[in-house]
Amino acid sequence: MSWGLALHGGAGDLSRSVNRGHYCAALNECLDRGVAVLSGRAAPSFSPYNHLNVATQAVLETVVALENCELFNAGRGSVLNAAGDFEMDAQVMDNRGHSGACTGLTRIRNPVLAAERIMTKSKHALVTSPSAERFAIGEGLATEPFEYFSTEERLAQLQTARRSGTVALDHNTESVSAESTTPPGGSRGDRADLGDGAMGTVGAVAKDAAGNIAFALSTGGMTNKMAGRVGDTPIVGAGGFACDRGGLCATGKGEAFLLHNTCGHICAAMEYGGLSL
Repeated sequence: MSWGLALHGGAGDLSRSVNRGHYCAALNECLDRGVAVLSGRAAPSFSPYNHLNVATQAVLETVVALENCELFNAGRGSVLNAAGDFEMDAQVMDNRGHSGACTGLTRIRNPVLAAERIMTKSKHALVTSPSAERFAIGEGLATEPFEYFSTEERLAQLQTARRSGTVALDHNTESVSAESTTPPGGSRGDRADLGDGAMGTVGAVAKDAAGNIAFALSTGGMTNKMAGRVGDTPIVGAGGFACDRGGLCATGKGEAFLLHNTCGHICAAMEYGGLSL
């Protein structure tokens, strides 16, 4: 049986002021990491649960790489909420009925691995913080200080959203670009392209040679969101779903996916209606 993997770094169009090559290179690097695991050429960079199928290992590896890249709105590149804090959500699911998700993480380096631990080491499918964070730390997952996640670009995005009284997908705030690309007192450097081109939820879907299908999602949410807001990312059927016919993971404004249970409906149409993806 053949295998395959797809990933996304978020919804929307990149600003013309953004160096698209940086994003393409980062996406290709993350894709290569996942493909290496999926094809058996490399072991995951994390320590997976013993019985974790290859498809799940591959999507986790891909999303961990995306979380570690500050170009994307997940993990290290997460946006700030209205209180000026980070609240990160993640989910992982396979077509065998296994799922784990977490919300409101503030210090875990890779939230998607916290979701994996909830799936494999707890009796639950969704855990909110602070309990989710305590559980992840107890499982030995790495933590980082506030400064690891904080960037001048994300702070500038929050300040702009506060002034305009908006809650925004960061790449939709065109006015952020001019402010965020050159930090006060600084010059354009390696992080100059983060601005409004930085994307939303990151995700990956994979099918392995044994027919297992899995997806993983991770996000920092929306800039200037209310503290405690939860979007579609950690909700089964809204932000993603996996069934024997296929797998999906979404990115965009989470409230719309929540209201329509988008990914769950698509998979239901495939399973019960015999439709193709």
